Formats: sequence, structure tokens, C-alpha cells
Amino acid sequence: MRKFIRTILLLVNLACIAGVLLAYAGSGISPVRFLPTVYLALAYPYLLAANVCFVLLWVSLKRWYALLSLALIALSWPKVRTCFPLNFSVRAEMEADTTSTLRLLTYNTWMLGGMQPHTAGKPNPVLRYVAGSGADVVCLQEFGVARGRLTEADVRRALSAYPYRHIYYKSDRGGRRMGIATFSKYPIVRRATVDFPSRYNEAIRTDIAVGDDTVRVINCHLESNRLTEKDKAMPAELRRNFDTEHLTDVTAHLSRKLATAYRTRAVQADRVAEEVDGSPYPVVVCGDFNDVPLSYAYTRVRGGLQDAFEATGFGMGFTFHDDWMRFRIDYVLCDSAFTPLRLVRDRVPYSDHYPLLCTLAMPGR
Repeated sequence: MRKFIRTILLLVNLACIAGVLLAYAGSGISPVRFLPTVYLALAYPYLLAANVCFVLLWVSLKRWYALLSLALIALSWPKVRTCFPLNFSVRAEMEADTTSTLRLLTYNTWMLGGMQPHTAGKPNPVLRYVAGSGADVVCLQEFGVARGRLTEADVRRALSAYPYRHIYYKSDRGGRRMGIATFSKYPIVRRATVDFPSRYNEAIRTDIAVGDDTVRVINCHLESNRLTEKDKAMPAELRRNFDTEHLTDVTAHLSRKLATAYRTRAVQADRVAEEVDGSPYPVVVCGDFNDVPLSYAYTRVRGGLQDAFEATGFGMGFTFHDDWMRFRIDYVLCDSAFTPLRLVRDRVPYSDHYPLLCTLAMPGR
């Protein structure tokens, strides 16, 4: 009986190892060409945790099987570290020379906190937060203004410390304008839109003169999954009233919506990667990628760039929070000319995303 149980456990262990390997492979395969492995990227934290548990189990049972998962973790440590960095100290000694750093804020603002009006007596919380952040460059996704509620003039007054701006509206209907925006304390010398297929999502390219340097900032909001509140409630409803037919229906419905988003994001990621590769200046890519660190979209956009959270952060660092869903889908990536010094994830409650405030040492400093 014990032998039978060990055999079953070993088979489950091997399945978990296979799941991790397929997730790694899927990060380099466009969902346009092959889709199934993308879902393993979402399950990766659980698959990795299962492998750690199997290492501990087999060690406690004094079985050599522990080497299987242990070898997997050791050989794929760079991938593990991308998803779960373990930096125990901050490069504070380098940060002391503030004249040689660039502080960048990226924030999916949920339409500037639902386009709440900004008045002296009751300021818009998102604008108040951004204005007090101390950032040199601010990249906002889901930037929205509306006639009679929160206007662009209101935003400009609230962010008067940022005299230079690059705003692109993807949608302009019925007095509501929605898009993406980059604000800067330094002069903007060139603006461009990164064209890619989407009805609602977008990216912009902004060249900013910082002292004697020109920095290219690419502000991205890649394709959203478009899950409605009804969609998000489906797993909870399934747990309450479970049956195989209901499971099939829910799985099919969510898979259809996610598949469309994954394929669209892949094309968008390819386009952003082309912009990175063609940049004549040191480049920073930031924003809401709507995908996890082991995804094709993240892997493609990152390319040879540094992930500021991987370089300075600790743990999972999730940036999206909505009920039971917790994912890291917002990023600051920079090329090797910069040195990431610090990345702060502020847990402010004004959006379903947390803002990231990143300090970068400037090129050659």
C-alpha cells in the first residue's frame, strides 16, 4: 500500500514538473501560434509551490526523488527569480546622489479614480497622490476625463509641477475621453503613438531631455482581459453549485474571452518590442501589461531589458488586486544603461492597481 501511495505521489510530482516546464516553454511561444500553455503561466506559482513541497516531502522520506524538483528549481532559478525576487537590501548608498537619478511613477488609475471631480475642498485622490509622489516622470494608464466632472484643464492644474505632457485619447465619445498619458518635469522633445490593434488599449512613445541625456519612455496599456463582474463571479458561483456541466460551461466561456485577449496582447507585445529594439536612446518601458511575468507578452517586451522589481523587489509583488485575484501585471523595465535602485509599490486604494514608483540611476552615472 505504501509503495502504491509513493507511486501516485511520484506521478503527481512528475506532472507538476511537466507543468512548470511547459509554462517556461510557453513564455517564448506566441499565443497566436499556440495557445494552451498560456494558462500554465497563471498556475505557475502553485506549480512551483507544489514542487517545493515535494522536495520537502521526499527529503523527509529520505527518497532520492527530491532531486527531481530540486534540479528543476536550481536549473530554472533565473525564471524563478523573475517571478519571485528575493532582494533583502536596497541600494540606498547609490540613491543618495539624487542629481543622477530619475524617479518614474507608473499607475493604472482606473479612469483617474472614476473621474472624481477635483476641487479645493475635495481633491481627486489619484491626482493628489500623483502630485505628491515626487516623481520626475509620471505614466498613467486608463487616463480619463469627462465634461462636467473632471476635465483635462483640472488635471493640468492639479499636476502643474509637470509642465510637459503627452496625452493620447483612444476613445472620445459623449464628452468622455479615455486613453493614456505621460507627464514630465523635463522637456519632451518628441511624441509618437505606438500603433497596434485594439479598440481600447494603447501605447505611446515619449522622448524626454534629462540634462544632457535623452531618454525614451514607452508607456503601455496592453490588451485587457475584459472580464465583467459577472465573469469574475463565475468561479465563486461554481464553488457553491458545483457540477460537471456547469464547470464545462464556465471554463469554455472564460477560455474564449481570455484566448482573444492573449492573442491580441501577443501582437501588441511584438509591436512594442520593435519600438524598444529601434530606440536610438536609453529606453524605459512601463505600464500595465495585463499579463504575468511568465507570459509571452512580458517576455517579448522585456527582451534584454532589466525588470526593476526583479532587481530590487522581494516576493510576489502583485500590483493588481480585485477580490480574490492578485497578480503582478504592472512593470518598469529599463535597458542596461540604467541601474534600478528602488521600486516602491504603494498600496493606495484609489484603483484596482497599485502604483509603482521607481528610482533609476541615469546612464553613465
